[in-house]
Amino acid sequence: MIESLTQRDRIALAIGAVAVGAVLVYFAVIAPFRGALQGLDARIASRQRQVGEVRALQNRYQLLQRDLVQAEKRLAQGGQLSLGSFVEDVVHRYAAKDNLVGMRPQPATVQGDLRQESVEVQLEKVRLSQVVQILYAIDNAQAYLKIQNLHIKTRFDDKTLVDAVLTVAAYRRGA
Repeated sequence: MIESLTQRDRIALAIGAVAVGAVLVYFAVIAPFRGALQGLDARIASRQRQVGEVRALQNRYQLLQRDLVQAEKRLAQGGQLSLGSFVEDVVHRYAAKDNLVGMRPQPATVQGDLRQESVEVQLEKVRLSQVVQILYAIDNAQAYLKIQNLHIKTRFDDKTLVDAVLTVAAYRRGA
């Protein structure tokens, strides 16, 4: 049947066969290969994002681990601290004695092997900068202390002074 075709028809048939072959090769080999490469590229990008997330989590874990070690040290040092006298010393260091209106111990609570002792401190006629200094000193104490509650109110007779009520908690190991 091909032998009955003219030379021009044979050339046209050969060109058509090559075109059909090229289309078949493209759709059977090249297109699936490109699709697979794109899928692999997407998986690589996804895995790279996941590796970045794991590294960020690793850094966060290391920071938390350092914080835990520091907290454990501060908890160990908290056993030697008398909360009332420490807070009183800090207040007297940054404010006058008559600014300290009262200190009221709160009931101690125990959760697991942690014991929490609290004291409510009432300050009157202090400058805001003095309150900040007191808070900073408490926050940077060697023992594990935390400001649980803080209420600051501007005085009506002198707007440059404030009254403050704060609750300071100390944490210790062992009940």
